[in-house]
Amino acid sequence: MNGANLNDYIALAQILVPIIALAGIVVSMWLSVKALREVQIDRKLRQMPHLVFDYGGQRLRIEFVKVGRRVSGIDPKYAEKLFHDQPKDAESITLKTEPGEGGRRKVISKYGKLKNYGLGVAFSAEVTWIAKKVRIGSEEFDIDSEKLLEPQYSKELNCIPSSPSHILPGEVAEFFRLPTFIHKDFEKKISEVEGILLIECEDLYGGKHITNQEFFLFIDYGPESPTIHITFGDLLRISERR
Repeated sequence: MNGANLNDYIALAQILVPIIALAGIVVSMWLSVKALREVQIDRKLRQMPHLVFDYGGQRLRIEFVKVGRRVSGIDPKYAEKLFHDQPKDAESITLKTEPGEGGRRKVISKYGKLKNYGLGVAFSAEVTWIAKKVRIGSEEFDIDSEKLLEPQYSKELNCIPSSPSHILPGEVAEFFRLPTFIHKDFEKKISEVEGILLIECEDLYGGKHITNQEFFLFIDYGPESPTIHITFGDLLRISERR
């Protein structure tokens, strides 16, 4: 090897060594980012809740209470405005109650077993009842997008928080408010409702998780022992929003 060739190799090495070193740094950074992402994904999966109602039905006693245009959990003035067309002494449908402490009445039995099957805590869990079909007497009606804008069927008034609102992994929450389209059926005409439950909660990092599940309601307004039968059906969809 003569001096000229040696100088050429030295010059080439001076060019290649920085390139190889840079490539090594890039690969090292890529592997670090990949490992960090895998850790983040694993951490996220470990904190992901998954809420579903236990399948099956539950029959509950109901009662008729004269609360006028008010709606449980809604500002009275706002409810008065929304249901101005209902009588001031209208009866609302609620779950059966009994005397409680301090003169207040308490619900005899809550409904639903909303279980967290995930690994993380479900924060601010709530359920929105979206009616799709309603039966009145022998007739069945579809609840279209225009009908869903009416107060009685709106998502806003049919969104009910769970009790408790934060559900630990493996734990269960229940509900004590009926959906507004039943609660404000002051004429007591609805006998069946079929629809979809929008089950929502947040994880530890603020990510929103949504589950859709079927529901079926059967109402018996008999004078002796009025009841409502709530059935939770198939799971339809699971999604996540960040």
